[in-house]
Parts: sequence; structure tokens; C-alpha cells
Amino acid sequence: MKINQKQETGNQKQKLFSLKFNVSSFQFASGQMMIIAIIFLAVILVISAALFARVAGFLRFGSNSILREQATNLAEAGIDYAIFKLNETAGSYTGTGVTEVTVGTIGSFTTTVQEKNPPNPQLKTITSTGYIPNKTNPRAKRTLKVDVLISAESIAFRYAVEVGTGGVSMENSALITGTVYSNKSGVSISGSGSSKIDGDAYTVGTITTPDPTVTGTKYQNQPASEMPTVDYQYWKNQAEAGGTTNCPAGLCKYDGGVHNLGPRKLVGKLELANSAYVTMDGPIYVTGDVEVHNSAVLKLNDNFGSNGSVLIADGTITVRNDGELQSTNATPKGYILAVTTSTDPNQAISIRNRGVNAIFYALDGTAEMRNNAKVTALVAKQLIIRNSASLDYDSGLASAQFSSGPGGSWQIKRGTYRFTISP
Repeated sequence: MKINQKQETGNQKQKLFSLKFNVSSFQFASGQMMIIAIIFLAVILVISAALFARVAGFLRFGSNSILREQATNLAEAGIDYAIFKLNETAGSYTGTGVTEVTVGTIGSFTTTVQEKNPPNPQLKTITSTGYIPNKTNPRAKRTLKVDVLISAESIAFRYAVEVGTGGVSMENSALITGTVYSNKSGVSISGSGSSKIDGDAYTVGTITTPDPTVTGTKYQNQPASEMPTVDYQYWKNQAEAGGTTNCPAGLCKYDGGVHNLGPRKLVGKLELANSAYVTMDGPIYVTGDVEVHNSAVLKLNDNFGSNGSVLIADGTITVRNDGELQSTNATPKGYILAVTTSTDPNQAISIRNRGVNAIFYALDGTAEMRNNAKVTALVAKQLIIRNSASLDYDSGLASAQFSSGPGGSWQIKRGTYRFTISP
């Protein structure tokens, strides 16, 4: 009996020990799970924080990209605004770079317009900066630069003299400095009296000998060349855009004094006489004849820079007795292109004693030069040059530009759009 009681007591102690051990084991396992859970949660939080930072950075980058794009759009709006102001003010708008133009609630821009260096009134640089939301406290800003110029017509005068089916006749020490191209068949270029071509001579036909003397190479029996073309109606329209004057008694005469003329259509004859000094501010269209004589001057406004402009007449053009047509002072020069639509077979253009620094064009008529007359280039159906008259070609005329003037249409020069560092 006593032995059984002892065994039972021993069994109870053993069960109690086992129970305590199991409870301790459970408590130990629970502690491990808690540590693992905390570590797992910490890892989740770290990963979440990293992902949140990435998402926030992506959103911030996207927002900044949008702001920069909006600032770029505002800078482009500033360029459009500056071009509008240039066209509205005949090229005199400069901007300030300080005056802020607000565009709705989006943002604002500032613009500056400067002439290129060396100065050229026909070519300017626009600097425009766009701001989001404003210049004072910008969240984003972008600066653009473009070069702008006046729209112009390109006319390539590749030769000093280019004539059609009438050919070239040179007499009495006449001189052409530059290349000549004649499209006349048969005797295409004839000369006498020590006449000279200081350059090459191309002809569809032949060249007489020994005169003119050709210092370059004679190219005979060549194919016909393509003559330079002038859009008559375009230049008539450009002149007429400045208004029309009906000349009193059919004559618009500038007799001495200082004057400005163009763009303008003159219905009648134009005469410049007796030391009159007329500045050509734009294209001039004359429905009758044009005559410049007795030391009168028609001077292309220096604001044209290296661009030329056009004097076009339905009648004949005569420059005599020290009358002059003068280019701009730019480098390269901008020339007056004196055009006649006349078909006069004798003297559609007549240049005697002067006529310096101009281009003459009579595609359907005859041009005559004599008595120390001087021009820069000439295109005509036929040329007669005599009595020490000379023609001295400017190589820049191979890519000449002619515009309606500083009041013409300003446009972006291709290839000059660029970003720059904001000031």
C-alpha cells in the first residue's frame, strides 16, 4: 500500500515536471515568433519606404518634367510674340528682358531682341525665357534663342553679264571684269577697239578675235544657260502694299533736296534730277519710265543690310550725267536691282556716265552702256557696251537676297533654334 502511494506520488511529480517543461517550451517558441514577426515587419517597412521614395521621386520627376515643358512652351510663345512685335514695328522692337508678359494663370515670359555682331539690321537674335508660375518665384524656367531674318527672294546672278539671244557687243576700250555668258547663236560675243573681258567667256556661238581680249578661257559652242528670273508681280505687289501715288501730269519728279521713297507704286514717270538725294526705303514700282540724272542719287537704305531691294518699271530705265544708284554700306553690300519689263530693242536700259553699284535687268530688251558708265552686274536680252564703260562683278551676287525691307516679314532662320542657360 505504501509502495503504491509512493509510485503514484512519483508519477504526479513526473507529470508536473513535464507540464512545466511544455509551458516553458511554448513560452520560448512564442518569443521566437514575436522576434521573427518584428524582423519581418521591419523588412516590410524598409521595402515600403524604399518603394514610396521611388514612387515619390517618379511623381516629382514627372511633375518637374511637365513644368519644364510648360516653361519651354512659354519661351516659344515669347519668340512668337517678339516676331509679331518686329513685324508690327517695322523691325524696331527690342524687348527689354525685364518686362514680364503674363500668359493667363499658367506662367509668364520675357524677351530680348538684339542685332547680330557685326550689326546687320536684317538679322537679329531673340532670347526668350519662360517662367512657371512667374519670374519672381519660378518653379521652372527655360530659355530659348533663335535668329530671325526678313523673308527674302533669292536671285542668283552667277555671271557679271548674262544675255539672251541678242548677244554682247563691246567697243572702244569697254571692260567687263568677271565671267560673261551669251546665249546667242552665231557670233555671240563681238568686240573691237581694245575691248576686254577680264575673266572667262561662255557662248552658245562664237567669240570674235582679236577683240575682245579674254584673259580667262573661251568656252564656245556651249549649251544655253538658264537666265535669272525675277517675279515681276511679287515685287509690284510689295511696292503697292506701301500705297499708290498718281503722279501729277504723269510725272513724279524729285528736283534737288533730300527725300525718302518706298515702298510705293508710282503711276506715271519717275525722275530724279539736280543732285536730289532719295533714300529707297522699300520696293518701288513705276508704271512709266525711270530717269536719274544730273548728279541725282537713289540710295538703298542701310537698314537693308546685306539684302537688296527692287526698283521695277514698265517703261525704260535711264541713268546719265553722273546720276547714281547706290548700294548699302554693309559687308557684303545690299544692292538695288533695277528691273524693266520693257521690250525696247534699242535702249530698255541706258547707262551713261556713272550708275555705280547696282544690278540692271532687262530680260526682254536691250541694255546700253557708254561713256564711263559703271555697273555691278547685268542681265539683258542684248548688251551693247562702248566708250570705256565698265562692269565690275561682285562675287557675292551668286547668292543674292532681295527683300521688301525692314518692314517686311520677319521669320525664324532655319537651324538656329537652341536652348541656353537661363540668365
